[in-house]
Amino acid sequence: MDLSELIAKYDVPGAQVAVLTDGEIQDHAAGVLSTRTRVETTTGSVFKIGSITKVWTATLVQQLVRGGVLDLDRPVRDHLPGFRLSDPAATGAVTSRHLLTHTSGIAPNHFTDTGGNDDAIEKFVATLAEEEHLLPPGTLLSYSNTGFTVLGRLVEVLRGKPFHDVLRERLVTPLGLDTVATTPYEAILHRAAVGHTGTVPTKKWAVSCCTAPSGSHLAMSARDLLAFVRHHLTDPALAALREPQLDAVPDFGDGIAGWGLGWMIYPGGVVGHTGVSKGQKAFLESTRPRASQWPC
Repeated sequence: MDLSELIAKYDVPGAQVAVLTDGEIQDHAAGVLSTRTRVETTTGSVFKIGSITKVWTATLVQQLVRGGVLDLDRPVRDHLPGFRLSDPAATGAVTSRHLLTHTSGIAPNHFTDTGGNDDAIEKFVATLAEEEHLLPPGTLLSYSNTGFTVLGRLVEVLRGKPFHDVLRERLVTPLGLDTVATTPYEAILHRAAVGHTGTVPTKKWAVSCCTAPSGSHLAMSARDLLAFVRHHLTDPALAALREPQLDAVPDFGDGIAGWGLGWMIYPGGVVGHTGVSKGQKAFLESTRPRASQWPC
């Protein structure tokens, strides 16, 4: 069954699929980007990757670690002056490793809209001082989009630039990723997919700018996503992100057996991540445990 037949079977308006094996990427596309406009999906179209963005954020964090700028096991407030949670003990205990492994105890989703300017993430992190803190750091895995927004703010402070600028400077441009859009303003320059509820296009493409480090904005082709993965496989310093940090996690009903530094780990050591964002879904997964060749 080819991709066109599959999307017809499951009532999916449009899709891309790409496979990386032996260092080479093959990709295919089918359907339309919007049932309203009927614009054809091509392999150069851009889809939102949702929470797979967290792996990109983790990569920026690992670059800081490799450069000796960040220590994953020091309190976040040592690197982020003014960082404060409602629980004083948690403020002094939360580390970047906690944030990467979703064990910070920070609640999963805060919904304070802090605007669309370059200070949106900074303003959002400041609001956490007034939000309830759920768990002591290191107690339990509790998936937290908000925690990754804090990591995005760490990246901004330690690089001295807005998060989307650091993404482009440190990953998108060096890797030659032509279709990657770090903001909605960049996405409209491409053939951008619109999310759907069933076959009805959504009325909103993205949520608040402050949640960009956790997955609200980043969009690209499947080919460029796997070019990013290929970078992970060829840079030994990034292998640490795929090493298990947690061997036992709550049953989310999706088969996740453990967690790395940003990566989900499935039974048998298969590594990947998923993403959902405003009617779009993305899936990234290896077919063999932490292999040097990674079909996705």
